[in-house]
Amino acid sequence: QVSQNELDWFHQDSEAQMKKWQQEKKENRENLKALKGTAKKHSDTNERYLKIIDDKEKQYNASLKTFLETSNKFANEKGKLEELIKKSQDDSQECEKRAVKAEVSVLQTWKETEIWKLRGTIAKAEGNLRMLKAL
Repeated sequence: QVSQNELDWFHQDSEAQMKKWQQEKKENRENLKALKGTAKKHSDTNERYLKIIDDKEKQYNASLKTFLETSNKFANEKGKLEELIKKSQDDSQECEKRAVKAEVSVLQTWKETEIWKLRGTIAKAEGNLRMLKAL
C-alpha cells in the first residue's frame, strides 16, 4: 500500500514534471521561432546594407575615376597653356627687339638723309660763296 502510494506520487510528480517540461518545450519553440524571425530580419537588413555599400562603392569608384581623368586632362591642358604662354612671351620679346632695331634703323636712315641734305645745302652754299667771291 505504501509503495503504491509512493508510486502514485511518483507518477503524479512525473506527470507534473512532464507537463512542465512540455510547457517549457513549447515556450522554447516559440522563442526559437521568434529568434529565427529576428535573425532573418537582421540577415535581410544586413544583406540590404551590404548591397547599398557595394552600390555606393561602385559610385565612388566611378566618380573617382572620372575625377582622375578630368584632373589629368586639366593638368595636360595646363601644361600646354604654360608652354604657349612661355612661347608667346619669347615671341613678344623677340618682336620688341625687332621693333627696336627697326626704329633704330629708321632713325639712322632719317639721320643719314638729313645729313645728306645738309651736306647738299653746304655744298650749294660753298658753291654760292665761291661764286660770290669770284664776282
